[in-house]
Amino acid sequence: MKLRTRLIVASATVTTISTMLIGSFAISSTHKSQIELLDKSLNLVVASINPESTSALSEALFAVQQSDISLTLVYFSASKIPTVLNQSQLSQVPNPTNSELANSFARAQTHSGAEEYRFRSVHLTGNEYVLVAGSLADIKSQFRSDRFRLFGFTVGWLFLAIFVTWIYIRRDIRKIENLIRSATAISSGETSVEIPSWNGDSELDQLSESLNRMVVVLRRTAEIEEAAAKRMQDFLGDASHELRTPLTVVKGYVELLAGAEMKDLEQRRRAFKRVGSEIGRMEALIKDLLFLAEFGLEPELMLDLVNFSALVDSHVTDFQLLNPHRKIELEIEPDITLQGSEPHLARLLANIFGNISRHTPEAASVRVTLVKLPQGSELIIEDGGRGLPESAYQSGVQNFQRFDKARSRENGGSGLGMSIILAIVNEHKGRVILGKSALGGLRIQLFFDDLFDKLAL
Repeated sequence: MKLRTRLIVASATVTTISTMLIGSFAISSTHKSQIELLDKSLNLVVASINPESTSALSEALFAVQQSDISLTLVYFSASKIPTVLNQSQLSQVPNPTNSELANSFARAQTHSGAEEYRFRSVHLTGNEYVLVAGSLADIKSQFRSDRFRLFGFTVGWLFLAIFVTWIYIRRDIRKIENLIRSATAISSGETSVEIPSWNGDSELDQLSESLNRMVVVLRRTAEIEEAAAKRMQDFLGDASHELRTPLTVVKGYVELLAGAEMKDLEQRRRAFKRVGSEIGRMEALIKDLLFLAEFGLEPELMLDLVNFSALVDSHVTDFQLLNPHRKIELEIEPDITLQGSEPHLARLLANIFGNISRHTPEAASVRVTLVKLPQGSELIIEDGGRGLPESAYQSGVQNFQRFDKARSRENGGSGLGMSIILAIVNEHKGRVILGKSALGGLRIQLFFDDLFDKLAL
């Protein structure tokens, strides 16, 4: 189906549906208002009748005569014999069913059949009752007439919409064809496509502007991929250097231990200790690399309901035992839960506190805050160390990024701590914000959205 045909069909469909909906709503509202007006007249007559009065029938007849709508008043004796008390528009004497009669004492009811009418009833003394009814024939006739007029009105608007749409789109079809050619070129991978643009605020002008923005995004994406490839290259160079350095040290000490030059037992003990230290550093690096690789291999996160407050408290307790000289301030709200992986969250906390132990002085203060927010939970960990370079606060955490090129070699880390933190937080649909702490060092702010919990459940 050609574009012109699709646009005409769409315009005709929208016009037909909108006209039918609006017209149906208007007709239904009018029909309902007429029914409500009839019910109001019935209720006024019923309200004027005193069931215990000896002149109840006279009151009812007077109220019917005063009504703006023609109503029928029927009296039923104790033997259920009906008597019409005024001139009736109904061709038959109203004789509702027992269930309709019982319900009519409280509200107006509709009797369906050869002749439809609305009625109310009032129970009199002596098992007698009086019934007030109004015919629905005129209301139904007007309802059918309104629907017929709506059909004719809709057909007229349909042909008008088709004609107007055809007049307008024939002038713009060439523009659409040009945009289609441009979009096809973009989808084939060309990022230097020139999108034709026109002055105005029509849909075609908006489409042209959107395609131009798409080209900008594609170019930006290519730049981001290029930057990511460069960061990966830097990371591979750093990782290879991290592995090559301890391997060179191990190789040198092994050659010394295998030769005859190192005979002193104390020297040999120190050599074995240095070899073990370098092997441990290689193991830590490989372990971190494998942990990061798991995020690309695991098809789905194993979800558990984790008591995050208890998990943070246990890691803070371990940190206090290992750092007895630090001043630690705590503000941990109890019973904060997260839907996620407890081992991964534990690894997240271990990496953060491990970085503080390695990269801050032993007496540096630490502040841990865990609070519940309206849309989630927030964990803030601050230290009194020397913090990060100013550029780190502006760029934030990125994969395979080392803020200090030398500190992992100085302190024994693998250099992948921040990458692991970012991977775990992203796995739990959270956010990481780095900033300067009031204590003087680094402030790590983690936010976990409750929406992730709801989707997981």
